[in-house]
Amino acid sequence: MPYLSSKPLPDSVITCYKKDYVIITLHTGSGILTVKWLRPVDSREYRTGIKETGKILLENNLEKLLVNNQLMDVLTADDQGWLAKISIEVISKSELKYLAIVSSTNMMQQLTNEALDVRVKQETPPFETQYFYMERDAMEWLQGIYKE
Repeated sequence: MPYLSSKPLPDSVITCYKKDYVIITLHTGSGILTVKWLRPVDSREYRTGIKETGKILLENNLEKLLVNNQLMDVLTADDQGWLAKISIEVISKSELKYLAIVSSTNMMQQLTNEALDVRVKQETPPFETQYFYMERDAMEWLQGIYKE
């Protein structure tokens, strides 16, 4: 069920999905979907959170996505392959234009994020990705982007 109405409130935030390991919120005024991982997760939890994110992204025709991976561990090779596959599938059907990734200072996590980004972009319509260490900076970047 789509969360955006034709006239959203400027700063309304809707919690779309919440578990002890992830919270997915929609900022209706700016059309930003945020995914915040609250702790390291196992494969099942990760895949569930990503599937919910894709569902909400598609249902609401969103162009902006913020993913906060700061508390995550590095993904397993299996989860990396699965993420690339589902990302290509979802992004190809979506309106995504801007992706903000908030990562930890863990170099392996950063390299994994960048490698996945390159892999996905080879098979999807173009979208811009920016990396951040602070969620506030990522949100400011996305909020500064307006529809033309």
